[in-house]
Amino acid sequence: MKLRITAALALLLALAACNRPATRFTVTGSVRDSLATQPGSMVYLLGNNGPIDSTTVKNCAFTFKGAIDPTKQLVVMLHFPDRDRYDDRFLVAFVPDTERISIDLDYPATVTGSPLTDAINEYSEAVLNLYYEHETDIGSLTMNGETEAADSIYRAQLKKIDDLSRETYLANTDNVLGRQALTQLFDDLEASELEELLAKGGDFIKNDPDLNALLNVKKNAKAAGIGAQFIEIEGVDINGSPARLSNFAGKGSWVLADFWASWCGPCMMAVPTIRELRDKYASKGLVVVGVNVGERNTEDGVACAKEKEMDWNLLFTSGTTATEAYGIDGIPTLILFAPDGTIAERLLGEEGLAETIAKHLD
Repeated sequence: MKLRITAALALLLALAACNRPATRFTVTGSVRDSLATQPGSMVYLLGNNGPIDSTTVKNCAFTFKGAIDPTKQLVVMLHFPDRDRYDDRFLVAFVPDTERISIDLDYPATVTGSPLTDAINEYSEAVLNLYYEHETDIGSLTMNGETEAADSIYRAQLKKIDDLSRETYLANTDNVLGRQALTQLFDDLEASELEELLAKGGDFIKNDPDLNALLNVKKNAKAAGIGAQFIEIEGVDINGSPARLSNFAGKGSWVLADFWASWCGPCMMAVPTIRELRDKYASKGLVVVGVNVGERNTEDGVACAKEKEMDWNLLFTSGTTATEAYGIDGIPTLILFAPDGTIAERLLGEEGLAETIAKHLD
């Protein structure tokens, strides 16, 4: 009796092992390009925080193993010696969602055996097709001056993309495809709706620091919208002395705050326009404040300001405090404060800036 029970137990354990979901993946890779066999060439497995594993190519093949996780997207990449940059001909992303995945790194690199990778590729292609669905029509209407009709078609395209992304997200709240679809929605939806969608996600989505940071930007942008009182920003001036936005805003003058960085091309392109407007409206009390953000170190911003002859008030900030406070997700952002310190206008980029200033000061 004891022997039969032991045998039955062993059979049950074997059956359970057969039905138990796999927890490990194996990537079987191939690359036939001769560059892959050069001494020092390596294939890397990368995650969000950098390399996870590496190996060499032997007989045109390589292998990686790891934990199955449908909430992550990994990258396999071939790197050659004596090259500072990676060659994207030999790079491909995949989701480690099944036990066996095959990757061919020869251009164009392909992934087989991963359903979520296939679904992400299909979703991305569908979004791209929708975005360019009426590109010719929009271009023709714009050239003919029918901007309202062109804008109507464009907004209809964006709605189709949002509808697809919302549907995709709600069907994939527990995997990386859902996260990608939700990210697509962030530009077009209000903070309240995004917060509601975020709450429907799995824990890895609810607790995602990047998604929550984007949501906070949306919330702060709304709180710092037209009619809101200015939010204090502290930093230093070009001489390193303490300075703050309240030194200028709310003091009875119109204040144009330009949020900029030395590495931002569009910010540099806006400098002549800002100088021209400062000179034109100085007699009417316009005060310009350049709020430097996002620098690796303050010295970069100071050097750039001197080189570009930004001879107006400058406030150098550190970290992301200033951009978070105003919900800024792109620069140059230009905010016009009324004499009482309330926000009169917000613009992303210099387009329309001259008209906006003229509306209030002419």
